[in-house]
Amino acid sequence: MSERRTMWLAALVGGLGPLSLALYTPAMPELVDAFAANDAAVKFTLSVYFAGFAGAQLVSGPLADRFGRKPVTMAFVSLYLAGSVGALLTLSIELFTLFRFVQGVGAAAGMVVGRAIVRDLFTGESSARVLNLTNILLGAGPAIAPAIGGLAMLAAGWRAPLIIMVLLGVTSLLLVQLLLRETRHPRAGASGIGGVIGDYASIVRNPYYVWSTLTVASAVATFYAQSTVLSFIVIGQLGYSATAFGLLMLGVSGGYVFGAFGMRIAAPRWDAFRLARFGVSGLVVSTTALALSLALFPPSLAGVAVSIGGMLFSNAFVLPGMYTASLAPFPDKAGSASALTGFATMATGLLGSIAITPFANPSIGLVIVNLVMAALAAISYRMWWRLHASAEA
Repeated sequence: MSERRTMWLAALVGGLGPLSLALYTPAMPELVDAFAANDAAVKFTLSVYFAGFAGAQLVSGPLADRFGRKPVTMAFVSLYLAGSVGALLTLSIELFTLFRFVQGVGAAAGMVVGRAIVRDLFTGESSARVLNLTNILLGAGPAIAPAIGGLAMLAAGWRAPLIIMVLLGVTSLLLVQLLLRETRHPRAGASGIGGVIGDYASIVRNPYYVWSTLTVASAVATFYAQSTVLSFIVIGQLGYSATAFGLLMLGVSGGYVFGAFGMRIAAPRWDAFRLARFGVSGLVVSTTALALSLALFPPSLAGVAVSIGGMLFSNAFVLPGMYTASLAPFPDKAGSASALTGFATMATGLLGSIAITPFANPSIGLVIVNLVMAALAAISYRMWWRLHASAEA
């Protein structure tokens, strides 16, 4: 497949997870009243989604290596659709939480298979280029999704984002069936669970993989951490509406799209690995700015918007090079390596969201978690760069 077609398909199958997260956030405060639940129970539905999304990637990756990219994607997207319908129709917070878990499991294969397809077809700078173009599309979707979710709620209340998710599931099934060509044919002689465990063991023993994946996971966790509580800060503490929150997210998430375009412009002059250093530095600066905005000064919409926009801008420079680095050593295990990277990323995001939950003041929790994640990203990148530089010498 061409770079352009690969880019669109990787964005399509990989976008279900982030879109389902971003569409949902404006509705979270309303779910408290809709289900007669408390804030902690509603936040837990997001943590459960993370858990399903992260854990299922460990299964979907080896399955995609064993049975092929297309059938595994179709099966998991069907599961996502079932979870979306269930969440739309349920009347209790307990069942809603269960169906959100099913949604997370179903969305898992898309992110894994999207990156694996790129690794099947491209390497090095061409891989980073396709991943960057894919990230532009992935960034554009979640950028507009909160605004769409917030505006849709004006017509259909808290169920509106779930209706959109059902439509996304149906559309994804149809387009995968029509457009996705198999890039990894089934392997009849593939080993069973012992082989899967052996593959994962060999991957995690590779320090080049470990440090590049920790860089990715820590950087992305800053986004997932703010997704857990930002609606409560903007709507609950600052007093804005769900629609205003959606429009805010439209503006700040544009930072990711802007950063991805900047990455594309800079790539011909500097390689993706060096540009990741710029992204990690920007992440440290922007998380520090958010800490100053929320912890040391009276919280303001402008301070939150600028800081989070900077975090997303910085992530756009980190991810293409570091994703490419994490998959580079494993051409025959791209599905498993992609799955393990996705699991590590989502697990780190889950830990971050859980760490925020006990704080009575969500602003303080967000500040502490994001500073820790940015520091871990900087340390991990430094360790990876030492290995990369010594290998290039």
